[in-house]
Amino acid sequence: MPEWASHVRSRLASLRLSPARENEIVDELSQHLDDRWRELIAGGASPEDATRIALADFRDGGTLARHLAPLRQARHDTPIPAGGTPGRYLFNDLCQDLRFASRTLRKQPGFAIAAVLTLALGIGSNAAIFAVINAVLLRPLPFPNGDRLVALYSRFLPSSGYDFPFFGLSGPEFADLQRRVTAFTSVAAYDFSSRNLTGPDGTAERVLTMPVTAQFFDVLGVRPARGRTFTDAEAQRGGCVAVIADSSSTGTNHAIGSRIRLDDAPCEVIGVMPAGFTFRDDAVKVWTPLTIDRSETSINRQSHNLLAIARLRDGIAGEQAQGQLQSLHAYWSETYPDHYAKGHFAIGRPLHEDLVGDQRDALLLLGGAVLAVLLIVCVNLSALLVSRGEARRREFAVRHALGADRRRLIRQLVVEALLLASIGGAAGVFVANAALAGLLKLYPGRLPAPQPISVDTLTLLYIGALVIVVGALVGIVPAMTAAGSRLQDTLRSDSRTATGSRRLVFARSALVVAQLALSVVLLAGALVLTRSYWDLRRVDLGLQTEGILTFDVFVPPARQSDPAVARRTLAAIETRLATMPGVTAAGAVSALPLASGGGRDDFIIEGRAAPPPGSPRWNAGYVMATPDLFRAFGIPLKRGRLIADSDAAGAPLVAVINETAARLYWAGDNPIGKRIRYYPRETSPSIQIVGVVGDVRWEGARTAAPPSIFVPFAQAPRPPYEGRSMTFILRTPERPLALASSARAAVASSDSGLPLANVRLMEEVVADAVNQPRFTAIVMTFFASAAFALAAIGLYGILAYTVQQRIREIGVRVALGAGRRDIVRLIVGNGMALALIGVVIGIPAALLATRMMGSVLTGVASTDPLTYLAVVALLAVSAFLASYLPARRATRVDPLVALRTE
Repeated sequence: MPEWASHVRSRLASLRLSPARENEIVDELSQHLDDRWRELIAGGASPEDATRIALADFRDGGTLARHLAPLRQARHDTPIPAGGTPGRYLFNDLCQDLRFASRTLRKQPGFAIAAVLTLALGIGSNAAIFAVINAVLLRPLPFPNGDRLVALYSRFLPSSGYDFPFFGLSGPEFADLQRRVTAFTSVAAYDFSSRNLTGPDGTAERVLTMPVTAQFFDVLGVRPARGRTFTDAEAQRGGCVAVIADSSSTGTNHAIGSRIRLDDAPCEVIGVMPAGFTFRDDAVKVWTPLTIDRSETSINRQSHNLLAIARLRDGIAGEQAQGQLQSLHAYWSETYPDHYAKGHFAIGRPLHEDLVGDQRDALLLLGGAVLAVLLIVCVNLSALLVSRGEARRREFAVRHALGADRRRLIRQLVVEALLLASIGGAAGVFVANAALAGLLKLYPGRLPAPQPISVDTLTLLYIGALVIVVGALVGIVPAMTAAGSRLQDTLRSDSRTATGSRRLVFARSALVVAQLALSVVLLAGALVLTRSYWDLRRVDLGLQTEGILTFDVFVPPARQSDPAVARRTLAAIETRLATMPGVTAAGAVSALPLASGGGRDDFIIEGRAAPPPGSPRWNAGYVMATPDLFRAFGIPLKRGRLIADSDAAGAPLVAVINETAARLYWAGDNPIGKRIRYYPRETSPSIQIVGVVGDVRWEGARTAAPPSIFVPFAQAPRPPYEGRSMTFILRTPERPLALASSARAAVASSDSGLPLANVRLMEEVVADAVNQPRFTAIVMTFFASAAFALAAIGLYGILAYTVQQRIREIGVRVALGAGRRDIVRLIVGNGMALALIGVVIGIPAALLATRMMGSVLTGVASTDPLTYLAVVALLAVSAFLASYLPARRATRVDPLVALRTE
C-alpha cells in the first residue's frame, strides 16, 4: 500500500497549521486516498495505475480542488485568542462567508440567475401588493389627527324592512347631533351634486361639486391655500359662493373674487384649496355652501339625504361617542315614536375604515395570495438548495474535520441564501414598480388612497424585511440537513454510490409536499373567484345592454325655474333623439340601472292599514321613465300595460311595478288596478298600478333587484323629484358611440347651454359593475398559476434528481428483470404519492381559506365540490406529467453502463 502521508503534508504546507491539527488532517485525507486506491484496485486497475490515478485526482482538480478552498477557509474557524474582539472576528468571518458565497454562486451562474429571478418575482410582487395595502389600509389620512375623524350615518334594524347598511341623516337629525352629542368638537354635513359649469367662453360642462356646511373644512383640519371658506351666514343667505380646487387639477386659474357660473347661477370664488386636496372623490372640483332644512316636520325628519363627519374631542374614545349616540336614539324613540320605533338610530365609524369600505377584504385576500406565492418560491428554492447541499457534503465534512463547528457551516449556507435573497430583493424593487403600474392600470375605478400609491420608504423597508425572512427560510433547511448529517462518515463514503441520507430525502419530499399543499389553497381560491365572476357575468340583469348609448342631461333651476317646463324641454330632446338616423329606440330614466339605485320611498296601499310602528314598511325604488324606455332597454311586460304617451301631465296618475314589488306587497293578489299613495298620505295624490314588468338590477350586478315603481316622467307625481336630470338611452344596431356627436347636436338644438355628461356605452356600465370581482379573479388566478407552475417544477425537479441518484438501483432492477412499466410505475408512484399527501393537507386548508372569502363571492359556495374536483384533477395531471418525464428517462438506463459506472 502506498505511503500517502508525505503527499498530503506537501500539499498542506501553505496552510501553516499547528502540528496536532496537521496530523489530524493528514490522517483523514490519507484515509480518503486509501479508499480511492482500493476502489480503483477493485475496478481492475493495477496497484501502480491506482496510485497514479488517486494522486492525480488529489493534485489536479479532483479531490484537492474540491477541498483546498474549504481547508483554507477553515484556517479562520479557530477560537478567538485572548484579548481579541469578538465583534471584529465575527465581522471578518461574515465578510469571508460573503466572499466565499459569491465565489460559489459565480461558479454556477445558471442556478444563481434562475434563483435571483425567481426571488425577484416573488419579492417584487409582494412589494407591489404591499404598496397598495399600505396606501389604502395602513397609511393615515392626510388630515391633522386623522384618527379622530368619524363618519356618521343612520341605520335601521333588519326587522324594519330596510336593507341599507348605512343610511344618510335628515336635517333635524343632523341638528340633534350638533346639539346633543358633546363627544364631538364639531359636526359637518356634505353631499354630492353634478352641476353645469359654464366657462368664460360660454361653453358648459358637467362637473361634480360637493355642497358642504361651513364646519366641513374645520372638521377635516384643512385651510385653503388662498382666500377663505364660507360661513353659516353665507349659506343661509342663499347666495352662491364657491371654494375651488387648485388650478393644477382643474385646468383653470380663477382669481379670488372672480365669478363662475354653476347651473347658470353666478358664483363668487372666495377660496382655492391646496394642491392635492381631495375628500371621498378626487373628481370634486368645487365646494359650495350646503343649506340644511332643520324644520321639524314628519317628511323632513324622514328625508335621509345628508352625509356627515365629525371630529372627536381630545380625551374622548370612540366607545364614549357611540354611547352618546345610543342615548340620542333613546331620545328619538321617546320623542318621535312613529319614525324611530322601527329601529332607526345613528352610528359612527372611523373615517379611514369608512373610506376603505368593502375593498379591504379584496386587498387582504390578494395580500395573502401573494404571500403564499412567495412562500412557495422559498420552499422551491430551499428544495433546490437541499439537493445542491447534498453535492457539497464532502466539502462540509472536510471543513468539519478541520475544526469548523456545525454553527459555522450552517451560517455559511444561510449567508449564501441571504446573498441570493439580497440580490433578488434589489431586483425586486424594479419588479415592484412595474407590477404596481400594471395593478393600478388594471384596477377598476379609483382606490380609496389618501395619497398617491408608489414604492415608498415603508415599502422599501418591507422589501428589506422580506429579504431577511426569505433568506432565513430559504437557507435554514438546507443548512440543517447538510450540516446535520454524519459528516465524519462522509469522507469514508463513496459519493457516487450514495443516494442521500433519509433525512435529505425526507427534507426534499416535505418541501415539495408543502409547495403542492399551498398551490392547492391558491388554486381553490382562484377557481372559486373565477367561477363567482363568470356566474356574475351570467346574471340576468333584466335588460338588454348591447348597442345602447347613455348620457345625462340636467336642466338647472336658474335656467328654467318651472320644473314642468324643464320636463317638457327634456321631452323635446327625447323626441329629437328618437328621429336621429340609426336610432331604433330612445327613452329616458331618472336613475341608470347598475349605476344608481335612485330614490327609495315609503308608500301606503289604499284599502289596507299602514304597517304598525316597529314593523317593516312598504318601500320601493322610485323611478321616473318615459314610455319608450322599456322598449329601449328591452324590459319585458309581465302583466297589464306599460306607460303610454297618453299618461301625460293632467291625466290620471298611473304607475308600473316590477315583479319583486308585486311578490312582496301583493302576494297572491293581482296588483293591477290597486292604488298607492306616498307620504304624507293626506296631501299625496292617488296612483293606480296599471302594469307589472320584469325585474331590473338597479343597485349593482351582485345585488338582487329591489322592489321598484315606475311612474310617467311627464306626471312626476312624487315631490321633491322634479325630473330636471334624466339619463337618455339610445338603442342602435350600429356603433353606439358614433351617435354621440349627433346626440350633442340634438341637445344643443333644444338648448345650447345644456351639456351632455357621462357619455358611455351601457356595456361599459355593466363592465364597471363587475370590474372589482374581475380584477380580484384575474390577479388571484395569476398568482395561483405561478404557484401551481412552481409546485409542478419542484415536483419534477425532485423526481429527476431522485432518478439521477438511483441510477445504480434502477440498473440493478432492470438487470434482475424489471420491465419498463415497473420502472415507470415506481417513479410515477413516488410522484403521485407526494401529490396525494399535498392534496390531503391542502384541501382542508383551502376549505378554511375559501370560507373566509365569502364576502367577495357571488353565486357560488366557498365549499363548491366542482371547484375542489377541478383542483384535484389539475394537480393529478400535473403530478403525472412531472413524474412521467423522469420515469421515461429512467427506462432508458442501460444496466451494464449503470453498474460499470458505479
